[in-house]
Amino acid sequence: MKTLVLLTGLLLFGVTENLQAVGGRETTSPITIHFMTQEAELAPRFVERFEAANPDIKLVRLEDDFTRLVSELAAGSPPDLVRLGMGIDVAYFARRGLLYDLSSFFIKSKLIRPEDIDLLGNACYRYDGKDFGKGSWYGLCKDYSNIGCITYNRDHFKAAGLTDLSESKPIAYFDDLFHLATKLTRKDATGHTLVWGLDFPDFWVPFLVSDMATAEGLNLFADEDRGRMNEDPRVRVLWKYWLRFSVQDISSNIRNLTPDWPPVTFQSGRLGMVQLGYWFGAQLLENEGYETKYGWAPTPVLRSGARRCTNNLGATGVFIAARTRYPPQAFRVFEWYMAGEIAVDRAKTGWGIPPLLSLRRYLPENNAFNASRKRIALEDARFMLPVQSSPYSWGGLTYGDWNESLRSLVEGAIDEDAFLDRWFKELNEFFKRGKEELGG
Repeated sequence: MKTLVLLTGLLLFGVTENLQAVGGRETTSPITIHFMTQEAELAPRFVERFEAANPDIKLVRLEDDFTRLVSELAAGSPPDLVRLGMGIDVAYFARRGLLYDLSSFFIKSKLIRPEDIDLLGNACYRYDGKDFGKGSWYGLCKDYSNIGCITYNRDHFKAAGLTDLSESKPIAYFDDLFHLATKLTRKDATGHTLVWGLDFPDFWVPFLVSDMATAEGLNLFADEDRGRMNEDPRVRVLWKYWLRFSVQDISSNIRNLTPDWPPVTFQSGRLGMVQLGYWFGAQLLENEGYETKYGWAPTPVLRSGARRCTNNLGATGVFIAARTRYPPQAFRVFEWYMAGEIAVDRAKTGWGIPPLLSLRRYLPENNAFNASRKRIALEDARFMLPVQSSPYSWGGLTYGDWNESLRSLVEGAIDEDAFLDRWFKELNEFFKRGKEELGG
């Protein structure tokens, strides 16, 4: 993170020509556009097709490498386009002048029409210096998922004497989810966990707590600038809710470690429920009997009758670097990636909800399983809101000492309040350093 201090204050370069002298005269050669992303998200066959249709651009994929990205941003020579793991990081980068404002391009684009943009799903890529969903456009998500959506194992529900969940009426966190997860948890005679009721990646927790706080009309931060955590007891209750899953052995912990992260554990049959959202359905297609074995339910509400809301982690997307030498050419790659053949192909795979409303028709619904997850995802999408996050940290919140403190909590060395005191202190110090970077 210290390297990012060097990134503050970078300015736009002007657009330049790529000219070579040939036979005493100047001729334009193909302009090279570098795109830092994973090969799975920019396959060679698509690069070849793009170049065939755009002979004036040579598209070069660079392997997704955060360390290299930071170094090149600091040096003022970043890739033209960059895969962004979480859209909420737009706030962090935009405040440092590292993102190209695409607003004027969107107005002129024939492929990305402003009225076709999924405003709720892409909200984190629009930022006015304070709030998401307002101001300038700094990119789009390549696709997104309703991360609070539940996938559950019907066999485990049946074994626990539970009925299938409703696909239209959300259950409630405080009224239902903890109770269901408790009943789904199974142990052997020695206390070893055979089936966990619910498990989640640690970095998911702040995003789920954000939904709960938003539903309650609470703020995770104590100040308008989002530079200090809120000590309000009502907010602390929301964090404590998720801690108790591990403390009570309902989720994995140091006493009962899972063999892998939650998606893989669920696929192996040792997990009753996960909250991963629409994309997880594409991964489950490789499991035998997936059509009948797994069920779907919408993102829970806080309490029965409470406001519905969900988020998408900001969603993985793409931005154009402020220092690109070729903004028009970089945007041609961008609009092709978001709205062209490769975008259609991506939607058809069912790995995420597309950034444009017109692409939703390509989402698979060839069987009850796919139709169910699509229907629930698009309904959840109506309640999509930006996650509450700080612009002073990478990833919205840093997770620093979370795991080590969780070990101490599970072992009984500290209580829930001590856990939160320790974690909030670390976060506040991190936010302070982030403010200092920007001269705040």
